[in-house]
Amino acid sequence: MLLQAKETDGADNYISVLFGLFLTFMRISPLAFGGGIALIPHIEREIVNKKKWFATEDVPNVLAVAQSAPGSIAINSAIYIGYMVRGIGGAVAAMIGMLIPSALIILGLTYLFLAYQDLSFVQSAFQGIRPAIVGLILFAAFKIGKGAIKDRFTVLLFIIATSLLFSLSISPVFLIIGGALTGWLSHTWHPKRS
Repeated sequence: MLLQAKETDGADNYISVLFGLFLTFMRISPLAFGGGIALIPHIEREIVNKKKWFATEDVPNVLAVAQSAPGSIAINSAIYIGYMVRGIGGAVAAMIGMLIPSALIILGLTYLFLAYQDLSFVQSAFQGIRPAIVGLILFAAFKIGKGAIKDRFTVLLFIIATSLLFSLSISPVFLIIGGALTGWLSHTWHPKRS
């Protein structure tokens, strides 16, 4: 899974990689408009194309782990990626890199919104931001779907999960657990599929 092996050739390299993780997620974090799911294309570009820590086919696995854990998918992804690259230190460095810009931006936007929310141009700006954010989320879903929906089996799982989400008030946690169990059972009965 991990393309770049964890190197243990000295403290300088260890610190350099930790700093690289911190800076990588510090650059990604301000792009989180639309929520953590909108960051997926940016995370993929950084960890696959630029840093070459992971392969493209690993991105759905990273997201599955991040989405399965409680909390923000952006923070969970940063922690998981950091851990896979450099263990506990990498997880902490990536998490802090993801948190600092987001926290500062939220504080600033909250202050500005509370101070100027009654102005008509602020209301108009928010009306324009909402559909743009939906577009970001759809783009992220498309990118994930290309890697995750590969054959008839995964298409069927996608249709079932989508149908359950739209027709019932089912928790996404149950869908994740159901998907994991179905994938495991499928692998057990048809090991050549995976």
